[in-house]
Amino acid sequence: MSKRRTVRRTIAAALILAAATACAARNPELAAYRGVEFEIESFYERWAWERNATCLRPEMSIARIRTLEDTPEKLVLEVRYFWEDRAFGRDEEMFPRRGGGSWCSGFDERIFTLAKHGDGRVSVVAMTGPQRQRS
Repeated sequence: MSKRRTVRRTIAAALILAAATACAARNPELAAYRGVEFEIESFYERWAWERNATCLRPEMSIARIRTLEDTPEKLVLEVRYFWEDRAFGRDEEMFPRRGGGSWCSGFDERIFTLAKHGDGRVSVVAMTGPQRQRS
């Protein structure tokens, strides 16, 4: 086998390993629940607000998930996350003397309650923290 082919195979193997690692669940105990992180992020982005309703369209990036309760009917998770409302804009646009950063970003924690379904899926039914009213 040529040296070039060996290098290509090594690179391909490294890329496959990196992709598999990136797709693995951040919390192994949650691997049985399909789409748990997507469900949490989607629910948060649909209903949450931050900073006393001055940041109305935050997006979250999950930093940590801790299981608080796991029963046959429900899953309760404490989620630590970074949030940012890109629609608000940077501070220097509204508060030029403040010197950068963003009023509408930060770290926080919320508790999410998810219903378990027979096919392994979960769906968020409740979230703590400030949020829009559901009608």
